Amino acid sequence: MKPIFIILFIMIITATACTDKNSNPEKWTNDEINSWFDKSDWLGGWNVSPDNSINKRTFAILYHNNQKHWDQAFHFLKSANLKDLPLGKQELEGEHVFVTVQEYFGKEKPDALYESHKKYIDIQYVIEGEELIGLTTLDKVLVKEPYNEEKDIAFYDFDGGDYLKATPEKFFIFFPEDVHRPSITAGDSIQIKKIVVKILIDK
Repeated sequence: MKPIFIILFIMIITATACTDKNSNPEKWTNDEINSWFDKSDWLGGWNVSPDNSINKRTFAILYHNNQKHWDQAFHFLKSANLKDLPLGKQELEGEHVFVTVQEYFGKEKPDALYESHKKYIDIQYVIEGEELIGLTTLDKVLVKEPYNEEKDIAFYDFDGGDYLKATPEKFFIFFPEDVHRPSITAGDSIQIKKIVVKILIDK
């Protein structure tokens, strides 16, 4: 093989390897994950901050596996008049992406259960008011109500975990491994309006 062809062959292999690495977050370093996340292009211009609890690597992988539906979700959050959204369920793309909007008063901790999902990822955002959300992992909880496939939810008993304040200044993303306890009163008896965007996990 002539030298020029050897050089071209090496360049093609190198470029292919770099392209594969650049498009696959599973191969990214922690610095590359943080850089992509902090650049925030994925927000699509939505001017709300992600909470620090979000698993950046898990998010990067799932976002790149299903960018179309994540982009739909963030476009809706940016463009919709969230404060005036009607209560209930609204489909953005059938079973793949939909939103639910609720209004309620926060619960006391004993009245709020930890929960998790298997088929859908939650983007949770408090539009008005504030609440506390408990967060823990599956290895620390006891099953109270086994997983219901139709409703895509399981409930757990657990009194510990980290408690995060949800306000209109930030949003949360909960993946299947994130056992969360939403809708807890933050101390003031004020009405909360909240949107949850559900994104189907593509297999």
